[in-house]
Amino acid sequence: MFGEIFDYIINESQVFTNALSEHLIITFVALAISIVLGLGLGILGSRVAWLRNSLLTLSKIGRTIPSLAILALALPLLGIGKPPVLLALSFIGTLPVLVNTTIGIEQVDADTKEAARGMGMRDRAILMQLELPIAIPIIMAGVRTAAVVVVASATLAAFIGGGGLGDLILRGHSLNRDHVMLAGALPATLLAFYFEEAFGRLESWATPKGLKEHTKAAVGLMAVLLAAAVMPLIFGVLLPWDITVDSAGTPTVLTGLHSEYRAVGLPVLVMSLLAAMLPRLKGYAFAISAITAGLAIASLIWLTVGIVISVGQLQVGIGLLLFAVFVIALITGYEFILNYRARQADPSRIVATAPSA
Repeated sequence: MFGEIFDYIINESQVFTNALSEHLIITFVALAISIVLGLGLGILGSRVAWLRNSLLTLSKIGRTIPSLAILALALPLLGIGKPPVLLALSFIGTLPVLVNTTIGIEQVDADTKEAARGMGMRDRAILMQLELPIAIPIIMAGVRTAAVVVVASATLAAFIGGGGLGDLILRGHSLNRDHVMLAGALPATLLAFYFEEAFGRLESWATPKGLKEHTKAAVGLMAVLLAAAVMPLIFGVLLPWDITVDSAGTPTVLTGLHSEYRAVGLPVLVMSLLAAMLPRLKGYAFAISAITAGLAIASLIWLTVGIVISVGQLQVGIGLLLFAVFVIALITGYEFILNYRARQADPSRIVATAPSA
């Protein structure tokens, strides 16, 4: 079964890449709208009592409605296509951001806010410099929830002509081809896991240092950038590496997963994904950074040698992949240097010896 899925993704690489691109575009646009609306309404709700109660009640009701039902309700308003999908997904994603923003701001200690007013701070300054920084962990948890819900619900967009990976699921179901259906379902599931991890890193990085739990490993900007580099990495393998035209004028598009370039594209994809997404566990920072840096550098060397030996004219796919792998190697190498210096400076590694008599 997995072989059939793999073959379908390779043979129908153009179809799969278009579906994945549509899925991500819908997700990111809807998520951006959700964050802006959720933050704005949450801030208003934290300051206007009657609006707060109305918004929280609407959120409770909205979260009980199935995602497919929300898409169906948007259909009569905007017709078939992406507009009703964006409307429905934006509504779905706004709810957790709205609730967490409102609750997060309200949980800021009243005495702290009163002290800020006593120091002459106005309401806007209190919001921007006190309430939002303290509430950021709760707000980011809402954003992470919204991201996972939106990317998972985007598969339902195909039911109303919105495109995305759901098209492959519907196509496989209509043709009674399980491998086609799974070619859409499995990437959508992996995207949900990826969004959970990527936005979890973003949440940890955005949380002020004084509010972070000491039991968790600190996540820096480097880890967030590594998660962001995964998208160009994947598209670099799936987009064209070579385009040939036969005597009849029919173009043949080869990607990093086709047999001609698989020995280059597949190892680079696996090693770079591990280097970018391997969890940074507290207490094992040096060992993990050594592993990730080694994987990234090996991936960059493997890709460079493969380009010299196997690849002719550079197409968009190989260029994007080279950029992503270089960024991952640069960041993981920098992480290793920082962890090595921290390890060398760790006083617990210095073993004191008693002077001999």
